[in-house]
Amino acid sequence: MGLRVHRIPFSTNVERVALAAAHKGIAVEWVDHDGADRSAIRAISGQDFVPVAELDGRVIVDSPVILRELERMAPDPPLWPGEPARRAEADVFVEWFNRVWKVAPNRMADGAHAAEGGGSADAPERDAWSAELRGSLDRFEALLDGRDFLLGDTLGIADVIAFPFLKYAASIEPGDPDPFHHVLAEQLALGGGYERLRGWIARCDTLPRA
Repeated sequence: MGLRVHRIPFSTNVERVALAAAHKGIAVEWVDHDGADRSAIRAISGQDFVPVAELDGRVIVDSPVILRELERMAPDPPLWPGEPARRAEADVFVEWFNRVWKVAPNRMADGAHAAEGGGSADAPERDAWSAELRGSLDRFEALLDGRDFLLGDTLGIADVIAFPFLKYAASIEPGDPDPFHHVLAEQLALGGGYERLRGWIARCDTLPRA
């Protein structure tokens, strides 16, 4: 099974696909683009965001949608649980992470970008966004109590969805230009605590990528 995926450097959403494809043994033909010029991505998909997947003549956007397509293509090894109740729990996590958790860091990154352009990085909600991000660390730490991965003892969709973002709690790659990633690194810095979360980041960091 072959899959062509368009990407830009340092993309968290692209890393989700790279982790899932490697887990399932799906070959990926990567097409690299300059993050500063997304005209080719727009021409292919009608929008600017990556990853963009091409499969069987179809163009698929949005990383969770692509991940579900990979699950359909190669059900084993699975990322979603087979039991209906646990599968629903995994879907709730994916929806929460994408629709709720990512809001605060995106807004903080937008504020930092505005400041670079001469605007103001201050917002009345900034302290609340920061507290929301810091508070989420306790939730992830609790999810890892007694197990190696977020929703169980083996790698699952929750880990693939969250790791490319939560890894910034431990470190950030030199040369990463993305303000969003710098917000994550600043706001989620683990310091001397969160040993379970730190161990999970280390485990996920050793996983293969396609």
